[in-house]
Amino acid sequence: MKRLINQIIKKIYLFIIHMGCKLYGINFVSNAISKVPRELIRSLLLKYNANLGKNINFKDHILIDNAGSDQNATNDFSHLTIGNRCYIGKEVFFDLPRQIILENEVVVSAGVMFLTHADCGGRIMSKYYPRKTGKIIIGYGTWIGARAIIMPGVRLGKCCVVGAGAVVTKNFPDYSVIMGLPARIVKTLESG
Repeated sequence: MKRLINQIIKKIYLFIIHMGCKLYGINFVSNAISKVPRELIRSLLLKYNANLGKNINFKDHILIDNAGSDQNATNDFSHLTIGNRCYIGKEVFFDLPRQIILENEVVVSAGVMFLTHADCGGRIMSKYYPRKTGKIIIGYGTWIGARAIIMPGVRLGKCCVVGAGAVVTKNFPDYSVIMGLPARIVKTLESG
């Protein structure tokens, strides 16, 4: 009986969110994903075209921005790809004007931010700091520590470790352990 009630509640949640999307757009769904029980996150991401592998462990309060309001927006979550057996911690932030690709076995700790664009929005500072965009690719088996920030255009190789609070502004090869502001290699893991 409890299982049936949970299924009915899930369907009601999904229906309400779908109707909200029809009325208010994809940003309504983005907002809902930050508040729904974690059991619904996968269903909502898939419904709105995210590319998801198997056995992903989502924690609560996943944050998604710019899926529908940015000039490069797709009005869905198709710019988000998460591979098999990934872990996505609480309050992870996905900025979706460009693609974010997490390959298999990636661990993303709480509060990590993936930023695919930097833009001051056509204000006076834009002549000094023009819009920058770029897709982010996180290699197989990489572990990103809490509150790290991954900037536009970054590609991390397989089995990298990103220290908590690091700001990653450039690419790093396989087996790199990186830390700092901006992030730099502090050591290399042995492969295999």
